[in-house]
Amino acid sequence: MNNSLKNLLANIYLRLSSKKQEDGMSKEIQETECRKYCEKEGIIVKNIFYENESAMIPNNRPVFEDLIARQKTKDRVDVIMVYTLNRLTRNHPDFYYIRELVDKFNTKIIFVKENMIIQKPFKSYEKYLFNILVANAEFEVAHMNEIRKNGLIARAKTGKRPSKLPHGYKSYNGKVVIVPKDAKFVKKAFELYATGRFSINSLTEELFEEGFYYSKQPNKKIPRATLANMLKNLFYTGWYTFPDCEKEIKGTHKAIIDRNLYDKVQEMLSVSGYEKIRKHEFLYSKLLTLQETGKFMIGDIKKDKYIYYTAFDNDDVRHSINENVVTDAILSYFKEIRLNMIPKTIIDEVLEEELMPLKKELSSLKRNKSRKYHKELHLHDFIETNSIEDEDFITEELENIEMLYSNLPEKIEQKEHQIQKLTQKCYEVMQKRLYDIYIQLDSKNQRKILELVTNKFELQSKKVKLTFKSTFRKIRKR
Repeated sequence: MNNSLKNLLANIYLRLSSKKQEDGMSKEIQETECRKYCEKEGIIVKNIFYENESAMIPNNRPVFEDLIARQKTKDRVDVIMVYTLNRLTRNHPDFYYIRELVDKFNTKIIFVKENMIIQKPFKSYEKYLFNILVANAEFEVAHMNEIRKNGLIARAKTGKRPSKLPHGYKSYNGKVVIVPKDAKFVKKAFELYATGRFSINSLTEELFEEGFYYSKQPNKKIPRATLANMLKNLFYTGWYTFPDCEKEIKGTHKAIIDRNLYDKVQEMLSVSGYEKIRKHEFLYSKLLTLQETGKFMIGDIKKDKYIYYTAFDNDDVRHSINENVVTDAILSYFKEIRLNMIPKTIIDEVLEEELMPLKKELSSLKRNKSRKYHKELHLHDFIETNSIEDEDFITEELENIEMLYSNLPEKIEQKEHQIQKLTQKCYEVMQKRLYDIYIQLDSKNQRKILELVTNKFELQSKKVKLTFKSTFRKIRKR
């Protein structure tokens, strides 16, 4: 017995990841071994903290975060105990919190399996050793992910795509089967769009009016984005693509549409996109006006490469200017607009509004973790209550839950990174001139900038005259 540990209070932390655990890592074994250690050393167990989350991604374990937070209050204990290091952390950011508890809050960290105690003073060689152990845990995660990825690719190459099935198909006993009613909807959508008579928006209405109802929506109308993705999905031809696989893969499933129909729809989608681009081919069309008349100047291409804007005054005199000259004039004006002069409160308000959809998506993803757990619990209760023994049913329902809430930790991490990146980008942009931003944008967004900041944008006596809206005049520095 280590007398320095006798009568100390301890919190035990147990963790299972959502994936199948290795032998000897069950919740029961972890708790038994920790309690056995406490009994041997005379340590008093205060609380048991348990969660079923992966430690691969930082800041993704609410119970772990609660454990750390409590240790910084008067409710702290003397010892935090875990069965083995990789149950506590598998990444360096979380290791920082552990170091902080040792250095600042005099907490002892005990790893039962390694028979290791970390305590103050947390010596440099101990930190070095601990860093190596954490790095090894990170390597294990990366290695397992690599094995999993290779397994998915190998499965994909067998003709069974390891991902959620699109509308029109169901999985039964590991086999993909066509759902006739849903397949008719899919085929009709492709056939109608291939006629060229419908946009995505109008096709949504047409399908509904013709009695083709989308079963996954309460109002039975297919959402525009869902329909667009459906029309681009190669899976319906009996083939599919998969990340890191260079060529198309022949699936074991049956096709709903033939390849010729699919190719025709892709061509129609491409033409639709091209027509949208053509509308804004002339950057300053319906923006630049002639001062004498106030009429818009019309873009035209000369000698297949020079763009000019032309308008006639009241005396039928022709006025024309080269697009490059217009651009140079705009850039000289935009060099005077200093974005760092915009009050931070305004920037914060705009940024908050911009981030709101992303934050709602993030919140929904986090709620999905709870939804997944309760769906699995509900299924388990149904099976137990009714003594269900149909393995095909159980397998299919579990697969459906997994497909519905697949890759949640990765999706949450991606969304958090997206929010962080957008926030950082916003504040970086606010330190620049409008000129610096404008020259990096595509023509569509350059037009938006011009519409946003200009009050007048006109040709006066062969020179481009631009006046800013009052808001932007306040942040102009000549």
